[in-house]
This record gives sequence, structure tokens and C-alpha cells, in this order.
Amino acid sequence: MSVDVRPVTDDDVDAVVDLFRQYLRFYDQEVPAAEARAYLTARRDAGESVLLVAALLPDGDEAASGDGHELVGFAQSYPTWSSVSLSRSWVLNDLFVSPTARGTGAGRALVQETCRRAKEAGAIRVSLATAWDNVAAQGLYESEGFVRDQHFHHYAFVTGA
Repeated sequence: MSVDVRPVTDDDVDAVVDLFRQYLRFYDQEVPAAEARAYLTARRDAGESVLLVAALLPDGDEAASGDGHELVGFAQSYPTWSSVSLSRSWVLNDLFVSPTARGTGAGRALVQETCRRAKEAGAIRVSLATAWDNVAAQGLYESEGFVRDQHFHHYAFVTGA
């Protein structure tokens, strides 16, 4: 099997909404499909996020947009700026591969394509955060060259909005 990673098309939205909702459940969030769809399409359509999907392809099969292959994962990144480096930066905010497709290389392919696109867009780095107990994801990120931050504590203030 090989993995095809590409930007989300309108034909992909239903499948990505399902994957996104599974991802949110992993983080103990339950969101109605309509709300998830509205969020994803608003970010994508406004150019606020880069939304990629992964499909598994039988060896020798060539991928094409809208080719009917089952989507097994997605990644969503937010291009932003880094004041300290005076450069573009990307935040790999969401990465999910369906449980049945884990171990196929889909997650790795999504990370690699995200990093490739960030570099192509002039970003100096891609940053991310994951749960302390998400050891599998940590192993993937570290094997792809991500380094655990040793200099900064990251904080969040919840506004309740």
C-alpha cells in the first residue's frame, strides 16, 4: 500500500468531517456534524488553514483528486507569524488517522507533506502540541525531526467565549 496526501476537495468534506469528529472524540469533545463541517469549511475557504487528507492506495495505483479512495486521515495546519524570528511559522494543530489505518504510514505522510508545504510557503518552522500520554504521536513527531521544547512552558487562558 502507498499513501496519497493531498488538499481537501469539496468532494472530501463528508469524509473529513467524520474523521474530524473522531479526532475531537479522542480529546473528549463531542461536536455535531453540521458544526464540524461549518468550522472546517470556514477555515479552509477563508485561507486560514491548510487542510490535507490521506488515502491508502493499492501498490501501483495512481491517485487523483476525487478518485474514490477511502480517506483514512487528515491534518490541519494554521499558517501564522513568529515575531522572534520575523518569519512565517505553521502550527500543525490537528492530525488524525483512523484506528484501522494506523501503522500504514498515513500519519507520517501527512506530517511530511505538512512540513514540505510549510517550507515551500517560506515558514521557518512547524510547531505542534500533543497530549502527554499520546506516546505514539510523540514517537512519530520525534522520528520526523521534531524536537521537544526545552526552553518554554506553554500556557492557555480559557476565556469561556
